[in-house]
Amino acid sequence: MNASISRLFAVGLGVAALGGCANSGAMFGDTSAKPKTIVVTDFVAAPEIDAIDRGFSARLDRDGTNYPILERKRRTLARVNDEIVASIVVTLREAGLGAQPGSEEGLTLSDQAAVLSGRLRGGEGGNGKKPVGFGPGHLDAVADMTVSYVSGGSRKRLTGLTVAAKDAGKVPAGKVPGGKKELVARNAEIATVLAAEKTAPEKLSPDVETQARRLGRAVGEKVVAYAKEQGWIAAPAAVEAPEEPVKLPQAKPAT
Repeated sequence: MNASISRLFAVGLGVAALGGCANSGAMFGDTSAKPKTIVVTDFVAAPEIDAIDRGFSARLDRDGTNYPILERKRRTLARVNDEIVASIVVTLREAGLGAQPGSEEGLTLSDQAAVLSGRLRGGEGGNGKKPVGFGPGHLDAVADMTVSYVSGGSRKRLTGLTVAAKDAGKVPAGKVPGGKKELVARNAEIATVLAAEKTAPEKLSPDVETQARRLGRAVGEKVVAYAKEQGWIAAPAAVEAPEEPVKLPQAKPAT
């Protein structure tokens, strides 16, 4: 009796394991299935990444705190990270993808999400003489990105992307019809994302903010391109040309 129960238990485990494999295959076999949301996590910065913004540091010190230099750099880099993440989120939303800042740990078993994580590092063009990162005179950082799919507590890496700030498309200039309005609307959306994440009210200086947002936009555009390849973004419907009216021959006059 015990032997029979043991055999049945073993068979049951085998069936469950096969069922788990089948479910996993259904879950991850078709990467064209659009995730319900894309979670953009905080960046990890390599040791060579520097961030200097004297204006931002001065605004932090207005209450008389007088942070040490290393703490100023840490806080500046954290604020840069927030700007990059918010810019990515807004770029993805503009393309019709649900996106939000967060972390993989915040997902539940019922969530179906793509997780976008990244690491900032120096580019190949650095010669060691100029600082790399964000601030006046700094060489642009490079972002190594990973797109993963998380569902049912399982995680699968989908692709990796290497993105530089120079990869970003041009922001519409004020001379382009609607360009200035689009830029203002985008900045307003970024501010909304930052406020929702309860980011510190002190703003980066314009030049440093531009560096961070340009890199974020470049990352977002690369992810949008990947999403289109996977079928996560529906192609716009083709506009059919109106049919030309058929000209009927004029009736001959009766004789």
